[in-house]
Amino acid sequence: MQKRLFTTVHEGWLKLLFASFAVNDREWGEKLYDYSEILYRHLRFIEHLYVQKGLEYSYERPAIHLEFATEGEAAMFCDEVLARIELQLSDNGDPLAKRMLSDLKYIRQTLHREFDRNTKIAAFDKSLKLDGIELEKSSLDALVLFLFEESYKEYELIVIYSYAQTIVDDKRLSEIFQILIDESKFHLKSFARMMAKMGILAVPRMVTQELYRFESLEKFLADGIDEEKMAKEQCRALAEAVDNEALQQFFDFINFQEDYHITLMEEALGRIR
Repeated sequence: MQKRLFTTVHEGWLKLLFASFAVNDREWGEKLYDYSEILYRHLRFIEHLYVQKGLEYSYERPAIHLEFATEGEAAMFCDEVLARIELQLSDNGDPLAKRMLSDLKYIRQTLHREFDRNTKIAAFDKSLKLDGIELEKSSLDALVLFLFEESYKEYELIVIYSYAQTIVDDKRLSEIFQILIDESKFHLKSFARMMAKMGILAVPRMVTQELYRFESLEKFLADGIDEEKMAKEQCRALAEAVDNEALQQFFDFINFQEDYHITLMEEALGRIR
């Protein structure tokens, strides 16, 4: 498989993922989210194959701009990158290529057949309104800053933990990284849906190799624990800054999840010491 395939599939995963957050029709949003998960699995399949073969690959990818005004345009936005992935695959009997081509064919057929509508998308209109909640300017500013910072952080963690999971042999360490990946996906989805409702949805910036490649797993985990503690403090501070009970409860909920992330990472650190 071509080395650039990893980058294109990474781009495809993110385009389907963020299109799923943007669309108003939540039934279609969940379908797109499921399709994005298929692309994420493709990405991990390719990564495992490259590691086995000793091939270089990178999570670095082009900047992605969400440029669609209707749900039909969102479908075509997704379809374009899926078509490029197909072009980079060859049906030469390789089981992974055959699996990917079959998945891509079905997803594209579905997008063309069912997802052709002119429903407007409000995910980029900068309304700054969230479910009718009225916020003071200071609370709103704190919320917007938090959402942009934390959506990047959760995406960064998905990349970091995915890479780490691929190169570790310890079964429990792999399980811990999978839990952390799943938790970061949930957090990213929660924050991105809030951003879409506020009209400020955007794909996070690229994660550079310096952040996810590491020489010492022990140092990587120790640094990760420090980062989780900082994230917990940011979440606590935001819960105090936002003058709305429902939002405060949500950020307290996220905050307590960060507590358990720290516990898991401390377990992982203990296993390798």
